[in-house]
Amino acid sequence: MGVMSTSSAPTPPSTPASPSSESTPSSEAAGAQPVAEPVGEPVVAPVGEPVGDAQGQPVVEVAPPRRSAYSMGSMPNMLRSLFVMGVFVLALFAIVPRIGQVDRPAVDALAKAQYTAEQTSWPIELPTGLGSGWIPTVATYAPGTDRVPTFTTVWKTPAGADIALKQAVKVTGGWVTRSVNAAPRSGSAEVSGRTFERYAAVDGKQLSYLARGAGDTGLTIVATGTAAEDELKAFVAALKPVTPAG
Repeated sequence: MGVMSTSSAPTPPSTPASPSSESTPSSEAAGAQPVAEPVGEPVVAPVGEPVGDAQGQPVVEVAPPRRSAYSMGSMPNMLRSLFVMGVFVLALFAIVPRIGQVDRPAVDALAKAQYTAEQTSWPIELPTGLGSGWIPTVATYAPGTDRVPTFTTVWKTPAGADIALKQAVKVTGGWVTRSVNAAPRSGSAEVSGRTFERYAAVDGKQLSYLARGAGDTGLTIVATGTAAEDELKAFVAALKPVTPAG
């Protein structure tokens, strides 16, 4: 009995796996999604930088804003600014009221003189009967030059000048010099039977009359100021002792 040999059919060649059948990276297996690139938004780059970016997006160059000629401080613009400021200052000066001097309020010089006379037993004098144009603005009793106690009043004259009346006993040379504002002696003046030493400033702006007290208890009187001499004479001619308070 013969042996029958069998032959198997030829095996077809294997085909490579399709790409879909290959394993995916771990990131895709984890579910990560690719990042979408923005579409339609131009990239702005400063002037001087290369045009274009890594993704090939168009780049828009932005030029800096043009500076105003006014802000560049040219001479005509500066002059115009100064002119406007000058007009504003002149207008402000024209509408704001101005005060040439500040008038001090009147004080009760008589009451102060009467009280000082009562406290010191000095024969304090004040002008009387001068009229309403003479206004006392200061009345004090305090140490003066060289600590000499001094009663001082200041009066506004009808012409707008000032006369200071100083009275003290046991005066010193420094007190006298200070009271007449260091003016040199310039003769004498006779007023209402009383002789005054006359002191005139070199520039002619201040005049003083001085009546010296007798001894250590005599009252020395100085009338000094910027008033004209006729006003100063009228002032000292009106001096009379006050009645002490009490």
